[in-house]
Amino acid sequence: MPPDHTNVEYSPEWYEFRISSTIATKITLLRERIETWSHKHGYENMDNVNETRNDTGEIIWKRTDWEYVDDAYNHYINNKDYPWPAYSATLIKMNKLWKRYKINEQ
Repeated sequence: MPPDHTNVEYSPEWYEFRISSTIATKITLLRERIETWSHKHGYENMDNVNETRNDTGEIIWKRTDWEYVDDAYNHYINNKDYPWPAYSATLIKMNKLWKRYKINEQ
């Protein structure tokens, strides 16, 4: 019979570490998913999060979905004081990206 863990109390730091490592892992999985999708469907077919166009309508600067996820990961890992409400908007966007880059195995 497994030991009884009902009396174990975890510290707030333990919860913060556990959530932090789970989110970091999921962001890494999204980044890999975008890479796999782009390898299969072509990197030129990856969407852009941001675009800047000149007067003639040509794209002069862009930020791809992969760059967005990679930047978010680096910001998340390196800045632990970033407020959680801002992260929730980022995580909602990443959930949409997860659905967008679904890989059909057909």
